[in-house]
Amino acid sequence: MQKITSIQEQLKNKTRVNVYINNTYSFSCNKEIIVKYKLKEGLNINKDDITQLVEETNKKHSFEMALHYLSFKSRTKQEIINYLLKKGFENNIINNTIEKLTLYKFVDDKKHAINFINNAIREKKKSSSLVKTELIKKGIDIQIVEECISIFSYNIDLDIANEISKKYFNKKQNLPFKQFKDKLSQLLLRKGFSWEIVNKCISNLENSGEVQTIIDSNKEKFELQAIKLANKYFCKYSKKENNPYLLEKKVKHALYRKGYDIDIINTAFNNINNV
Repeated sequence: MQKITSIQEQLKNKTRVNVYINNTYSFSCNKEIIVKYKLKEGLNINKDDITQLVEETNKKHSFEMALHYLSFKSRTKQEIINYLLKKGFENNIINNTIEKLTLYKFVDDKKHAINFINNAIREKKKSSSLVKTELIKKGIDIQIVEECISIFSYNIDLDIANEISKKYFNKKQNLPFKQFKDKLSQLLLRKGFSWEIVNKCISNLENSGEVQTIIDSNKEKFELQAIKLANKYFCKYSKKENNPYLLEKKVKHALYRKGYDIDIINTAFNNINNV
């Protein structure tokens, strides 16, 4: 038989106490446990009772920490499990916590997935493919993900991609259109959109009267830029290249890499030394 020699209130958490047995720290628990089991200094207690108390207080502590973790935002089961594992709780304690959270409907992976998808649709920043990947990373069962992602239809994907494309054009309209298309393609692909949707977005921009007006208004500016670059590249490459055909090819290829359209490239090359 062992004896409780001290019960001390924790300095940082007034709802919990540290229990010392035979003058050695044994476990910590909520004050409720102390009241429930009528624990006090000088009380004799056996090893089985200690084990039971430790398990009960760990279950309670784990559940409280999970609730605190959920108070900030919705979490998946796996996110809660990972959180509690980092806090040092054992698997049986964590499983008990997940069971209680599920019973009280504090955690519901399907509901979480649906809310996550609907939020993504409202925000219009991600593709269905990227959202699906993020849900899987959150630890949601693939069957639940597959079932819920159907909310995110192809047309919604296309609408979001078109919205992103329009905003990106307004931000980058000072770029040569070919260069803009390359950058837009990379952006949409990073966000998980398919090549089919990428090509449709570019086609929609090309067929937009508003976009075409902006492109036409920038044409003269781009031509002057290209002419200056053409002269720069001509001077650079002519030092090592004597073949006129190869020299022209190198200069035009350099301009093409900069994102200029073929018409502007031809104009720029024909106007070398005319700036």
